[in-house]
Amino acid sequence: MSFGLVVMGQGGNDVLGRKVTLNIRDTSIEDILKSIETEDFAFTYSAEVFDVKKRVSLNVKDETIANILEILFRGQGMECQQLGNKLLIRKKRVPKETVPKSDTAKNKTASTPPIKPSIQKAVSPVIEKEREKTSVTEAKKETVVPAITEQRSKSTTGNSSPSTAALALENSRAEYYQEERKKTEAIVNTYKNYTLASLIFVPIYEVHPRALLPIEFKGEIVTEEVAQKEKEPKPEKPAKDNKFRMNLAPMVGYSEIGDRDAIVLGGHLVYNPTKNFGIGVAGKGFITRNEPDLQLGADYSYSGGYGGLLLEATLFPDKAFHLSFPVVFGLGEVMYNSLQPLTGLNTIEDQRTIFVFEPGAYLEMNLIKYLRVGFGATYRDASTANLKYQSTDQPILDKNGLDGLSINIMVKFGIF
Repeated sequence: MSFGLVVMGQGGNDVLGRKVTLNIRDTSIEDILKSIETEDFAFTYSAEVFDVKKRVSLNVKDETIANILEILFRGQGMECQQLGNKLLIRKKRVPKETVPKSDTAKNKTASTPPIKPSIQKAVSPVIEKEREKTSVTEAKKETVVPAITEQRSKSTTGNSSPSTAALALENSRAEYYQEERKKTEAIVNTYKNYTLASLIFVPIYEVHPRALLPIEFKGEIVTEEVAQKEKEPKPEKPAKDNKFRMNLAPMVGYSEIGDRDAIVLGGHLVYNPTKNFGIGVAGKGFITRNEPDLQLGADYSYSGGYGGLLLEATLFPDKAFHLSFPVVFGLGEVMYNSLQPLTGLNTIEDQRTIFVFEPGAYLEMNLIKYLRVGFGATYRDASTANLKYQSTDQPILDKNGLDGLSINIMVKFGIF
């Protein structure tokens, strides 16, 4: 933006007639007006009325301020007035058009529509009779008034006394108007409660409204695309599941204890607050096959059991095939004994208390609503039993003798 300004002839009171030289490029009208202002005058205007932010280019030489204002505010309806040392820029006032009274009277008379003959025919016969009576009374007036004037002239000429003639004239006039008044009152009383015929209020021409035809739409309906976030429904909070669920699951399995085959029997009772989690109790017992012990001279086996807290997690519980992961924390006992089946004599060489941690995994199948079958495995991690011979204090079972894998099958009954 570049501009140059030269103000000439600043002396004098006619500010609008001062000549100015301007060379301005791409400058707002507001800045141009500020550049023209001097110490002895300033512009006053409203930025809301005029577009003073508009950027223009101007190159004039020895041009009056009035012409420059016309150029800057061209098309905005501007006029400028000098008030002391201020130049007031305002909207141009449009003078109001004055219409002569005679013209308005003519327009009023011209705008009054004539009465159509059809409307005149619709007037009731009673009103026609009233018009005839009115015409008769007017005819009587025309005959009576000349008679009064003749009588007045005769009285003035025949009688020598002017007061007597005037009195007779006034009496005749009073009698005439009294008679006319009585006739008028009689007519008014006759039609006092008269109502106009309904025919007047019925439209003369039958109204036939034109049927509105549908407008053919040739354009395309454009709808604003709603944001994706607004279209997506808000996730609903899951409803609280208050259903009662509990199941009982007996199981049987195979394991190895102390390098001997063992059978495992047990089960658990679980309460499920939700479909995916359960808490309950579990218990298991085990026994190995009998093998001869050379040092004791009889057949001995390992037997025992344990039980405790059960935590169970279930994945995809509503599917036909799903997974469950039980974990048992419990206490138990293991012994090395010899049981005589015939006599029922049970000889215990040694027994110990153990702590057991047993996680597992099962593949379950939903058979019916209240029955499931599961196949899986658990790993038994037990503390050291440290079983020993009482006579020689030699170990019978090593420290990891109770640890091992169990292959199990279970059946669940209950409400799931």
